[in-house]
Amino acid sequence: MNLSFLGACKEVGRSGILVDTGTEKFVLDYGVKIGEKPTLYPKKVNVKLDGIFLSHAHLDHVGALPVLYKHDQKCKTYGIDITKQLTRMLLKDSLKIARSENQPLMFSEKDISIALKHFRSVDYKKTFNIGKTKIIFLDAGHIPGSAMILLENNGKRLLYTGDFNLSDTRFLKGANLEDLDNIDTVIIESTYSDREHPQRKKEELRFIDSINSTLANDGVAIVASFAIARAQEIMFILDDFDIKYPVYVDGMAEKATDIINRHPELQKEYNKLEKTMERLNIKYIEHASQRKKIIKKPCVVITTGGMLSGGPVVWYIKKLHDKIESSIFLTGFQIPNTEGDILLQTGRYIHENLELSVKMNINSYDFSAHASHSELLKTIKKINPYQVFCIHGDKTQKFADELRQNGFAAEAAELKNYELL
Repeated sequence: MNLSFLGACKEVGRSGILVDTGTEKFVLDYGVKIGEKPTLYPKKVNVKLDGIFLSHAHLDHVGALPVLYKHDQKCKTYGIDITKQLTRMLLKDSLKIARSENQPLMFSEKDISIALKHFRSVDYKKTFNIGKTKIIFLDAGHIPGSAMILLENNGKRLLYTGDFNLSDTRFLKGANLEDLDNIDTVIIESTYSDREHPQRKKEELRFIDSINSTLANDGVAIVASFAIARAQEIMFILDDFDIKYPVYVDGMAEKATDIINRHPELQKEYNKLEKTMERLNIKYIEHASQRKKIIKKPCVVITTGGMLSGGPVVWYIKKLHDKIESSIFLTGFQIPNTEGDILLQTGRYIHENLELSVKMNINSYDFSAHASHSELLKTIKKINPYQVFCIHGDKTQKFADELRQNGFAAEAAELKNYELL
């Protein structure tokens, strides 16, 4: 069995791995690197594929999928059912953004349609075969539909973790490692391989204290959020702490929430999201004209984008940047040099031709759905594989060195071919 890494090597973004079992050829994810202009893509696949496996619907894992079909791949793409619906949403939005920013278009609506017509839904823990290879998807606990992907061929077992989380959140159960044994090789995400997350309960209390303070001062709380999983997690926190002010959802988080609500079985508590939205009396912003009306009174607005690089959040910052009683809340990782990162570093919002000195309260929180350093180490020790490839992180070399010190044959993957031990 051979691996060729196509992206996500010593970086976060453009995940893609070509697996050659000797009898079949597969690709694990095929994403883009967001926050870069022009957008960066994985290396091209120059062989006929027998299958494409998607770990979950985030652009850094699925954003380049249509390119494979544009280049005449004919195989099926496999993933958990919700991944198809979320991927369609993300791909269409990314195409819209590329056009608005005059970026090169690497695929079209037709290519998206062709790719999704080749999608086949699979269930967690249900083994299926392609040729001589057995495949099974296991819940990764990252977002709804996220999966670790286990391949077995000729007695060799390869695990691709995708993005995963061992800890339960208010929304999802963490990944269960009990189903993972006799694994020869692990390809592990290493996003937080150099640090721990703060204690979740303390982070939530800090968040709610700032929300309440903003509302009590007659301000507007703008919660910048990723559309998938994070926006919904924020709803649960607001509900559990009994927020009494109006709560609105704006941007792509609306579509994502509707899709997730159609899959109540994927939530830690069946159908919890819909019940939470009813208790909070959450309203969607359907038209831009509504925004002017709602910000006249104290309220919470959960809106995309999570790194302030586009979406309705840009409008809210333009309107509220000089309001000292209002606040902006960043609830996810800010890729270096993105608008969100620059705002945190300088207090200035710089977007396209816009540059503003922000007088709003600026708040940042770690509500990550990725495994922390200790959880990544725990995962490898529990699985105890012969070989480890560290990807999807800025500190993969450091993490691989640490794993070697713990007795594992580990390395930080590079954009090249590897033969498995």
